[in-house]
Amino acid sequence: MLELRNVSKQFGTHQVLDQIDFSIESNEIVGLIGESGSGKSTIAELIIGLQQLTEGEVIWEEGCNCQYIYQNPERSFNPYLTMQESLLEPLLLSKTPKKEAMGRIHMLMEQAGLPKELLSRKPQECSGGQKQRAAIIRALACKPRLLIADEITSALDPESESIMIGLLRDFQRDMQLSILYITHRITATEQFADRLLVLEKGRIVEDRLTKDVLYNPKHMYTKQLMEACAYFERRWKLVVKQA
Repeated sequence: MLELRNVSKQFGTHQVLDQIDFSIESNEIVGLIGESGSGKSTIAELIIGLQQLTEGEVIWEEGCNCQYIYQNPERSFNPYLTMQESLLEPLLLSKTPKKEAMGRIHMLMEQAGLPKELLSRKPQECSGGQKQRAAIIRALACKPRLLIADEITSALDPESESIMIGLLRDFQRDMQLSILYITHRITATEQFADRLLVLEKGRIVEDRLTKDVLYNPKHMYTKQLMEACAYFERRWKLVVKQA
């Protein structure tokens, strides 16, 4: 469905991405992990055309529609519009009849567990979790074949993150779409991603089935990420226990 071939990106003299090669197949969930500054969001921006390639190709299957969900839901919505106006906007711009658009939004909201009363509210009247779910709904309402979720659970506690991932999995199964799930939390990918890409300083150092990467990491960088993750998991459990 999507293939990146020898993709490189420079900002001035700084090499952000170096010879990136990977593909995403239909109905596949691919996790992309790496520490901050490794180039994860740059890959996403190149895929959707927000950045221009320095070198290489991004090849799409014909008719493929992609939608992007940003990390911060606070920046996803116009504070002067109601949530209904924000959710309707991309559908009306694509010439979807308003009645059909509202029906699609209501269906997705019900599946996401959001009350219809939320539609009359402004973004500042909604919780962060509600806005993040609404951002997912707005993207899915456009019926994408590929959804890019960029660190969308980074501000959530582990329990809320698990709920959000479960919601994405349900939507993925029901709508038969592919997802590129970008995160720095390795544990978030274990029960979610089919395949895992590990990015170190702009280069992909692992591209294998998720369970193989997590339980049999080949690259030293992946092993270091796993060790750091184990440390923070122990720390989190200790904090919860003390509370």
